[in-house]
Amino acid sequence: MLSFLLIVQLLGSALLTFAGVVTTNSGSFTTNLVSKDGTIIHAQAAGNPAGPHIIFAHGLACTMTAFDPLFARPELLSTLYMVRYDTRGHGLSGKPLTPDFYTSDRYAQDVQAVINGFKLIKPFFAGWSLAGAIGADIAANYPHPLPFSGLIWLAGLPYIGDILPIVATPTVLGFLPGLEDTTNATLGQQTRINFAETLSANTNEVPYDTKLAWVGSAGYLPPPVASLVLGRTQDPTRLLQEGSLGWPLLILAGTADLQINGSATIANMAPKFKNVETHLIPGAGHIVFYDAASTVSAQLLSFIFRIEITKPYPLVSSTSRSLTSS
Repeated sequence: MLSFLLIVQLLGSALLTFAGVVTTNSGSFTTNLVSKDGTIIHAQAAGNPAGPHIIFAHGLACTMTAFDPLFARPELLSTLYMVRYDTRGHGLSGKPLTPDFYTSDRYAQDVQAVINGFKLIKPFFAGWSLAGAIGADIAANYPHPLPFSGLIWLAGLPYIGDILPIVATPTVLGFLPGLEDTTNATLGQQTRINFAETLSANTNEVPYDTKLAWVGSAGYLPPPVASLVLGRTQDPTRLLQEGSLGWPLLILAGTADLQINGSATIANMAPKFKNVETHLIPGAGHIVFYDAASTVSAQLLSFIFRIEITKPYPLVSSTSRSLTSS
């Protein structure tokens, strides 16, 4: 299967070259963007601006640096224009302290700030873990057809709501009180360490400096902000509507994930999407693109090339505008 994906990858690369795309790495560019409500959004772009565009958003208590394994892949950097950002409340992005800054439209506006800041054209959106739910924010706040080529869940939570207890494991749900606690520093510290220890299925093989980075990233999420991030509400209606109308979805998950049950995600969400591709990667954990970087890379490219070539989802008309930019 992997050899087939690599063949598709090479074929897609050849097609892009034939179409006039020069696959050269333009280097990385890091900046602070400003969302519509004034919140700072820390973001970075790397790769080939002439290739397909893709946005990566990280999970709870992490930062955009979690995507280092993908942003070090030559086959991705030479072919795709890759953008990653710290979601609001995390990392070097702004951390507002009231619930009105954590509504669905605010998250969609952050994505629009990234699109505007890097001049992205119909990007794919890849959400890891909790950031998978940002796909529902996108669907709820942009008109049909959505100005996004497709949605990718990397061990992603489909949305915040009734699906959470179905796909989230007792392990990750058990971490939430410690991440939100404002009175017990010992609990908070140990929870962040334990959280980091469950990201990889091969945690004993993860280098110490990498674990320090993961724990440190969790330290950039203040407990009161964790409560706001986790306590927000979403309406998945438009997400499911767009899925039924052909918005492409790729679900990648590991069979050894200690935080999200990928099989449950596929069983409950795949039937709701007309154009869906799913892969369970044997032995990979929650940070699936760390545990199986080469496999995830090949599957991303295969999916993106298929969508770019077949264009199964309606193109955005010249009169369509994003609600977040108005």
